[in-house]
Formats: sequence, C-alpha cells, structure tokens
Amino acid sequence: MAESFLFSIAESLVAKLVSRAFEEASRVVGLYDNLRDLTKTLSLIKAVLLDAQQKQEHNHELREWLTQIKTVFSDAEDLLDEFECQTLRNKVVKAHGSTKDKVSHFFSTFNPLVFRYQMAQQIKDISNRLDKVAADRHKFSLQTIDVDTRVVHRRDMTHSRVSDSDVIGRKHDKEKIVELLLQQNPNDDDTHLLDEFECQTLRNKVVKAHGSTKDEVSNFFSTSNPLVFRYKMAQQIKDISSRLDKVAADRHKFSLQTIDVDTRVVHRRDMTHSRDYVMDSYEITALWGALGLLALPTTNRTREDVANQYLHELLSRSFLQDFEKIGTLYSFRIHDLVHDLALFVAKYECLHVTSNSQNISDNVRHLSFTESSLFENLVTKETAAVRTVLFTIGATVTNNEALLNTCLSKFKCLRVLDLNGSTFKTLPRAITKLKHLRYLDISRNPYIKRLPDSICKLQSLQVFSVNGCMELEALPKGLRKLSNLWGFEFSTKQSILPLSEIANLGSLEVLNIELCNNVESIFGGVKFPALKTLVVSDCRTLKSLLLNSQNFPELESLIVDKCNNLDLELWKGDHEEESPKLKLKLIGFSSLSQLVTLPKWLQEAANSLQCLYVSSCPNIETFSDWLTTLTHLKTLIISYCPKLVSLPDNILHLSELENLRIEGCPDLCKKYAPHVGEFWPKISHIKNIFIDEPEGLEEERE
Repeated sequence: MAESFLFSIAESLVAKLVSRAFEEASRVVGLYDNLRDLTKTLSLIKAVLLDAQQKQEHNHELREWLTQIKTVFSDAEDLLDEFECQTLRNKVVKAHGSTKDKVSHFFSTFNPLVFRYQMAQQIKDISNRLDKVAADRHKFSLQTIDVDTRVVHRRDMTHSRVSDSDVIGRKHDKEKIVELLLQQNPNDDDTHLLDEFECQTLRNKVVKAHGSTKDEVSNFFSTSNPLVFRYKMAQQIKDISSRLDKVAADRHKFSLQTIDVDTRVVHRRDMTHSRDYVMDSYEITALWGALGLLALPTTNRTREDVANQYLHELLSRSFLQDFEKIGTLYSFRIHDLVHDLALFVAKYECLHVTSNSQNISDNVRHLSFTESSLFENLVTKETAAVRTVLFTIGATVTNNEALLNTCLSKFKCLRVLDLNGSTFKTLPRAITKLKHLRYLDISRNPYIKRLPDSICKLQSLQVFSVNGCMELEALPKGLRKLSNLWGFEFSTKQSILPLSEIANLGSLEVLNIELCNNVESIFGGVKFPALKTLVVSDCRTLKSLLLNSQNFPELESLIVDKCNNLDLELWKGDHEEESPKLKLKLIGFSSLSQLVTLPKWLQEAANSLQCLYVSSCPNIETFSDWLTTLTHLKTLIISYCPKLVSLPDNILHLSELENLRIEGCPDLCKKYAPHVGEFWPKISHIKNIFIDEPEGLEEERE
C-alpha cells in the first residue's frame, strides 16, 4: 500500500532538489555535486516504484524493501529540511541580524564550514543507503516506467480532456503515430484497460481517416471489431471494478492520511464522537503545508491553489461531502466510509493515544493525546520519526513544562505542535531547538503572559497561532525574522501593535487579529503586499480600521466580528475616489450592533465581490438599492438580523447570484418563503435557496 505514497514523496524530494532556489543555495555552500548525485539515485528509485505497485501485494520481501525505502526517504526529507532551515537562517541573519547575531552565528554550529562538513557527511550516508536499496531492485525484476509520459499524462487527464488534435496533430510526428496506431495490438498483456480503450478509440479514428480498404476490412474481422471489443472490455471492466475501491484507496493513501488522520480534525472528531466535523480549506492547507505534502507552487499559483486542486480531486472521487464554497474558502466533511478507511490505512503511522495504549512504535509519525499524563508515561525514547504532536479538544494538559521539554529532547524533527487550550505561562527559550517546526498552535491559553523573543528564530514556521490568549502582554520582538510565516493569528494586551514588524513578513497571506482590547486604530499607512485574508474579531475598543488598495493590493477576504465601537464609514480614511478599488471577493459582518445599513465603501468591490454575509447584526434595518450593483455576487447569507424586513426590489439584477440563505429573520423569512411568500417571485430565479421558515408557516403552506 505504500508505493503510491512513496512515489509522491520521491516526486516531492526530486522537485525540491532540482528547483532553481535549491540549486543556487547548494552552490553557495559548496554542496551542489553531493546533492546532484542524491537526485540521480532518487530519480532511479522513483522510476521503479510504480512497477513495485503491481508486484508487492503477494510479495512479503518486496513490501519489506518498500519499508526500507520509506525510512531512507524520511531521513532524506529531514536532511533537505535541515538544508532549508540553514538557508533561511542565513538570509535572516544577513537581513535583520545585529553584529552580535552575526558573530554568534559564525561561531555556532551554523558556521558555513561546520555546516558544510556535517551536511556532506549526512548526504554521503543517505546516498550510500539509497544506492544499496536501489541495487536491490534487480532482485525483484523491477522495470523502469516512463513516468513522464504514461503516469504524469494520465494524472493530467483526470483534470482535463485531451483533444484528438493534441494526440495526432503534431505534423512532424503524424506519419509515425499513424503507423504505430495501425499496428497497435490491444491484446498486449502489458496494456492497461484505459490504455486499451484509448488505443482502440484512436485506432478506429486513424483507420477511418488514413487507412486503406484493406485496413478497414482487417479491423472489422480482428479482435478490434466493435462487438468483440465491447464484450472483451465488459469482462475486463467487471474484473477491475471489483478491485477499484482498493486501488483508489492505495493511490490516495497519501491524501487520505493527510486530510483525515495527519490533521487534528479526525482526532478531535473522535473525541466528540461525531462524524459531522466541518473542515475548511485554510486548516487543511496549513497542515498539509506544514507536513510537506503540498507540491511546490509555481509562479502563478499559491499553496492554497495547490491544496484546492487536491480537494477537488478528492471531491471528484466522492471522498468528500457537503462541499461548499464561501468566497475564497471551502468547507466540507469527510465521507463516513472514507473516514473509517483512512483510519485503517494509516494505522501504523498515526496513533491516537488513550488510556488503553501500551506503547508508541518506532513507525508512528503522528501522535494525538487525550491527556498529557499519557504523553509523559509513553514517550520514553528519542525518535526522529514523529512529525506531529497534538492534544484533542477537551484534553487535560497539565505539567506543561515537562511536556514541552520532552518534545524538545525527543522529537528533533517535529513539524506540527498543537497545544491549543494548554495552561503554561510561558514557552522555554530552548524552543528554538525545534528548527523544523512549521506549525505552532498555542491558542486559547488563559494563563500565558509572555513569549520568548527566541521564538522568532523558528525560520521554518509557516503558521503561528497565539489567538485567544487573553493575558499575553506583548508579542515577541523580532517578528520580521519569521520570513516563512504564511498564517498568523494573535491576541495581545498591547495598545499599539508592532504592525511594521508584521508587515515585513513577506510571505504573510492570512492575518487574524483577535481580542486586542486596548487597540483603537489599526493599519495606518502600513503596507501588506501579500495579504489575502484579514479577520478582525472581538476588538472591543477598536474605532478605525484603515484599508485601501495601495496598502492591501492582494486582499480578497475580509471578516469583521464583534467590534462594536468600530465606525464602518471611516474605513478608508482618505476616501480618495480616484484611487484603485479593493479587490475583495468575500466580506463578512458579524455581531456588529452599530450596523444599521451596509457601508457605502462596500460598492468599491462591485467588480470582484462574490460572497457577502451579514450575521447577528440586531439593528440592521435595510439593504440599500445599490446592493444590486454587486453584479458578480454569487452567494448572499443573512442570518439573525431580526429588524431586516426586505431585500432590494431590483434584486433580479443580481444575475450571477446562485446561493441565497436566510435564517433567524422572522419577517424576511415570511415574506420570501418559497412559493407562498409575498416576495417569493423576486428571488425564485436563484438556483439554491435556503429559508428557515418561522414556526407555523410550514403548516400554513400545507
């Protein structure tokens, strides 16, 4: 079952090694030749993994060989992570370090000469192990598969349809392709079902277009005769369909683990005994990215684009349900059967520790605990294999210092550390030892008062959550050093936020400012060039939030919640009509008692806004007629706004509107009730409508 997973790891490792950034960095430290040899060996092994897929099921020795490869691949991942950590640290010290930092850096183990020697030794060790494993491939008669054509092309075919002209339309190859297709024998035992179907379809077309009368007669009386071919294909389809679920599960073991086992979601759902946990694409993207499971995004694609492609692939295979797009975000649930299958497939690598657990095997990579005492009792030895440590919702987390020290000493290559809801008062300075850490969640801690500045030396950190920490006196100094940070969620007692530090986070795409109850103004003149999502929540003293397109050129999603002193009409500050417009795709207003009508500046997003929701705003009375200028609006959600009595008369002008949801608005629900409401004809053209009907209306309609 591991081969598809291993192939994905091999692809990821090779892609990283041949990337331009990695090549340039390896030349700087003098390791280019060492890593080039490692790339060749990895490519060789990758090329036979798919052949191993067809042979390993009944071959115990081959399965053991794949297990050996998995272990070496894991060490190779750590090696390349180490290399990336050093590269990032060098850049940060050069850009932001003081003289003291630079001197300390030179005499540390990160000294270029020391690092080069250590890395060369590790690369040599892994290369030797890979060479030995690669040599054993002959023992199993593994043939190299042309992954660049058959496998990659077929994977692309799941997302797009290739036209005939794409296959036989290349002028310089046309005659050769025609000849090969006329000679193609669909009975070849090495031809897969889809290859056979495609070849036969193309062969029929080629014969029709280019074949002689003799070819057509031969084609009719051969096994390619439509009747013969139909019978033959039906038998093969019947045979293959009985194994399809298993093949699909094997192929997507990688994705299944990451969605439903490698993340905190499945474990927390287990704790609450509910299969109805709704996930969102931000959470999944953050965890996939932290565990190195996302392909490297290209210039025009973000990590969210890559993650969303994975989600759509899983959706197309019915692994997900209740899949819904809300602006730039997706929400969904794992199908129950897939949930159970994922737990079964990943049982050797993912362990949910309960009071019945006896030990933690060396193969376990992802750990979740119901209480910290179990952690202390079972974690007795150092293991580089563990990538994830988390505690489930409702877990009792005590003796936090011992717990953190155990993580620091035992799990040197930890990628994800989720201590949400814990009770420690500070983090140890030694947390910098977790240099591979990419995801750190210490949110909802009611006691933590400070964070060590050394936390800003975790240059690999991609997601940092410290929101809901009501007693946190200040954010750590030196935040700009977290150059790889993609998502940042925080709360603090500070009255003036270190926004210039945060704005220097060039990779920052998601920012959540929550429970900052001493802040009156945010974003005065500070530019966030890459920020895509902004959430401002529970900032009770906030009076102004200055946004404009010059400082937020990429902003797509904006959510404001429980900020009752915020003047929504002082939004942009200068109100320059000639300035470029905001490109918002999603706007959400929630629990804003001062909201009586939608702010006028919202019209700026008329050419981009796709989703608008207004929730728990008890004093909003009307939607202005200009709402219908939002011609790209696809989703409108209105909930628990009891004073809202009508929608604009010309709502028909919202021709792109596909989804309308109204709940907790008694007058609105009654007037727009399906088929019987006074204003139902004004919205009946909308594709998807959900209206929470007041009590008694359903009986009245019947």
